[in-house]
Amino acid sequence: MASLSPELMYFASRMSGFSTNIFKIETQNSSTATSSSIVAFDLPSNAIINLRSFKCFFKANANKVAASGGRLPPVKDLVERVEVSMGGVVLSQGTNFVNVLSEAKKAVCDHKEDCVLGHPEYVRETSYHNGAALTGTGNELDATYCIDEWEGFLGTADPMLFDTSIVPNMRVRLYLASDAVLSSVAAVTLGLLSGSFSDAATAATNTGPPTNTTAVGSPKFELSDIHATIECINIADMTYENMLASQMSSQGDLEVPYKAYYSFLDTHTGSSKFSVAASSLDRIILAWRGSNFSTVSPPVTVSGFKKQGAFVDDVAGQTAADIDIGRPQYDIGGVLGTNEEKYKGRYFNFSQPIRFGTATDWKAQLQLNGAYYPQFAAGIEEWWGITKNSVEGGKKVREMTLDQHRDNYCVQIARLNMPMSEFSRTLSGVDTRSTNLAGIVRTEGVAVADSPSLTIFAECTEVLKISAGRAISVVV
Repeated sequence: MASLSPELMYFASRMSGFSTNIFKIETQNSSTATSSSIVAFDLPSNAIINLRSFKCFFKANANKVAASGGRLPPVKDLVERVEVSMGGVVLSQGTNFVNVLSEAKKAVCDHKEDCVLGHPEYVRETSYHNGAALTGTGNELDATYCIDEWEGFLGTADPMLFDTSIVPNMRVRLYLASDAVLSSVAAVTLGLLSGSFSDAATAATNTGPPTNTTAVGSPKFELSDIHATIECINIADMTYENMLASQMSSQGDLEVPYKAYYSFLDTHTGSSKFSVAASSLDRIILAWRGSNFSTVSPPVTVSGFKKQGAFVDDVAGQTAADIDIGRPQYDIGGVLGTNEEKYKGRYFNFSQPIRFGTATDWKAQLQLNGAYYPQFAAGIEEWWGITKNSVEGGKKVREMTLDQHRDNYCVQIARLNMPMSEFSRTLSGVDTRSTNLAGIVRTEGVAVADSPSLTIFAECTEVLKISAGRAISVVV
């Protein structure tokens, strides 16, 4: 019977004494924060918590500087680093530029961000969150948002139902980003002319999008009413506790694998170096941005989407064209869903590492301790094939054109571990502990004058080992 498929069996498993509830967690410091601040939460102790259910709620605005045209990015991007510690021991030092990592992953994978509380799209004239109308250089005002997806330990630790009674007290620290992640607009009008919402610009002077020529302000954001929630569960009998104690007794400790990321930022001039020492190096992620990525400017229009006005009359027989329905950059009907507006903040716009808008080709290759990956200098089309083969199993890649990939979503991924290994808790990546890996990203066809900014992320699997007496250690 045990060899038969579950689809052929008639049965139901039962667990008695299970209960669940949601708890609110207040911050350990202030419930109000601005850019570059730190927000800390202590997670419940002596409980089984659902790590994936950890959510941070807050009100956010870009209104600290009046009339600066402040626009918020997706609210997840307001956090630059997430650090989890147990009894003062940091599980992972926290990835710098975790917001860039998140956007780089979204540039490749078809990720549907929460529209209710996540602020996934940039607001031009009317907020889709609270219906507020914006005019001129008005800023986005207070509205309630939530971050409910996390990179690192909170989002990848397995098992996700984690017993905090067997570890020291857990603390989560959120390091907020700088105000450079915001955008600033001079008007809300859709169009190409100076003084429009976006794209009133001269030719590009670097690998990023053209720099908008419209004078903009220096907006600042603020978070208030910050708190978190988490799900805690309870099992009435001692079966689970006895099982953990038995496993510790027989194996010596419990192992909890999770993803950790190490970031390296460089101005690329033909080669960029990085170094990693890890027991399982799983992926290398390359995210290319223009050298002026941190310059606060209006949002960048994604290639193909509506960029300029197209007008119709609102009353039959009149000649005044006064309803702007917008015009896509591709076919007027809006091929591949481009009959809408879509923007990216300059800070999170990934563009190919050559002069923006040129037809010059480029090639890239990784060198890992003398070994080349791939075995040839690959162009952007070949790298896209490698990237599709390197995403985590089960994730769907983004539907986009080559034009959009070059201009707005230029991210490459190289997988070094076994396919689908994340689902079986298998550490199959490259072990670089004995010989610290020296990596180099080499490119051809990129002029020094183009000066692209390259952020390299090394994705590793680390293991939290839990022993008797709440003793813990981390295997990097």
